[in-house]
Amino acid sequence: MPILDQGYQHWNGKLAGHALRWLTITRQGVRAQLKNRLVLLMLLSALLPALVLAAFLIVWGLFEQKSAVLTPILFLFTSLPDALKDGPKGYRSTFWVLAFSLFFEVQIFVCMILTVLVGPDLISQDLRFNALPLYFSRPLRRIDYFLGKFGVIAAFLLTVTLMPALLAFVVGLAFSLDPMMIRDTWRVLAASIAFSLVATLSAGLLMLAFSSLSRNSRQVAAMWIGLWMVGGVASGVLKHSPYREWSPLVSYTMNLSQVREALFDVDRERERVGELFRAGKSTLDSESRFGPLGLGKRRGRGDRDPITPPIPPSPPGGKHNATNLASAPVPWTWSAGVLAGLGAASIVVLSTRVRSLDRLK
Repeated sequence: MPILDQGYQHWNGKLAGHALRWLTITRQGVRAQLKNRLVLLMLLSALLPALVLAAFLIVWGLFEQKSAVLTPILFLFTSLPDALKDGPKGYRSTFWVLAFSLFFEVQIFVCMILTVLVGPDLISQDLRFNALPLYFSRPLRRIDYFLGKFGVIAAFLLTVTLMPALLAFVVGLAFSLDPMMIRDTWRVLAASIAFSLVATLSAGLLMLAFSSLSRNSRQVAAMWIGLWMVGGVASGVLKHSPYREWSPLVSYTMNLSQVREALFDVDRERERVGELFRAGKSTLDSESRFGPLGLGKRRGRGDRDPITPPIPPSPPGGKHNATNLASAPVPWTWSAGVLAGLGAASIVVLSTRVRSLDRLK
């Protein structure tokens, strides 16, 4: 039997820096989750909203150029206001904002499902099999462990939010053929990046905190679904109560929606679109009344304008004013504060539930 030297043996492999130690955990976790058919199915289904967004941007780019490619579907544009048909470039940023905002509204639902499929086992499985000493016996810190586990959730969430948005933005630029395109739409790109990071950071930290609270991954999934469903039901109940202005704060997804609308400035763009179509409707009404030559119809004796009763003014300080004040929407900064508070609480839970090797029992 040969006796081998147990002295120092030089490592001939590839050396890696300490800054990317967490990437090994992320890589292994992503590979494990890709074996789940439900995860693959959700990733494929998340492509549909991205394809719809890209198709809209392609049609909008061709509409700006008044391309002959749109001839077979010109009937879809006949009811648009004349101001939009004559100068679509002036409303480019408005419709891009609404399109991207609607895309992220749909992707919030996808992110909630992906998180509950990917996240419950990340820490609870290590607690169940007592695998933490195996991690921390290597040159790995707690922050590396947390970053590695968080990277698994972030990889999937950014795949269905940020990556499709960036690809759709590039497609829209390619079909616009306008050098001023970036100047008009850079805010859409910035808002897309910001909201993707906010949603990923918030959902990732919250799921990791839930996963560290139990050794049973089913209980972790129940916690996440309870946060999602119970918050939505409570928000729906509050909408029909005198405290309906507080309804967004009790729902996790509505808090995300509040931040999304603030980042994209959706209210201003909706108001602009409303004014555009109201102006177009008034123009159509005037044309139908006076005719194409501008000649009004002669009014007979029996023709009278419809008389509507005047709306009585509401008394100052009355019940009507109190209702209007009570229904004022909550500022989006409050929703951002709720998300920040949940993130801070998640960090506290993680720091107390996952301990380093010298503190493990």
